[in-house]
Amino acid sequence: MRNYDDIKQTYRFKLSKIIYHIPNFVKLFWRLFQDPRVPIYQKVIPIVFGALAVIVATIYFIGLKLDLIPDIFPLIGVMDDIVISIAIIFVPGAWVFVKVCPKDVVLEHVERIDKERR
Repeated sequence: MRNYDDIKQTYRFKLSKIIYHIPNFVKLFWRLFQDPRVPIYQKVIPIVFGALAVIVATIYFIGLKLDLIPDIFPLIGVMDDIVISIAIIFVPGAWVFVKVCPKDVVLEHVERIDKERR
């Protein structure tokens, strides 16, 4: 049986890998969104999730006043709530979009992004 420190180290490593790959995922998402080989009906997915994210963020900002970071810093205190609420909804939408895109197109863009990193 693994101890607590091993489990904690494993999750810390996984989180660092996710954070490391965020810029590549954003590039991949944007390139797929602009690629004419991706059908238009698949490009609607992130738009719908984005609109839903804005609606939820608006309702949250107007209706609920739960602060993740207190409003000690005027701009940061407000922006963190909006950004987090949008990210919670939009990121899964972007992930679903990448998953439903044609695999050959996704692999082509992944290879190009990988070559650019080197």
